[in-house]
Amino acid sequence: MGSELCNASWLFLLRRIGDFVSVPGWVIVIVERNRKSHKITSATEALDILFTNWPLVSGTAFVLALEACAGAISGAVTQEEAQSAFLAAAIEAKVIFRIA
Repeated sequence: MGSELCNASWLFLLRRIGDFVSVPGWVIVIVERNRKSHKITSATEALDILFTNWPLVSGTAFVLALEACAGAISGAVTQEEAQSAFLAAAIEAKVIFRIA
């Protein structure tokens, strides 16, 4: 029951982010990590920062973001879905970001 509630919460969050990020393609996201700004403009760049400079390497949103970004690169997932998953991972990890 607890995991179902957790999954429902993440689905709600992803839908809300999806409402905000509604333009086609990848909206530029500025991520603050280790006192540096990183401009994320694609699923490839998002996947890179998830692998190399992310504070959490576990968690539902992190794993979904990895899968979604890899899926967007291969064409199995839309850029919008990948970005929503990436932003959910940022929220889960308490990574500061802004939409540029």
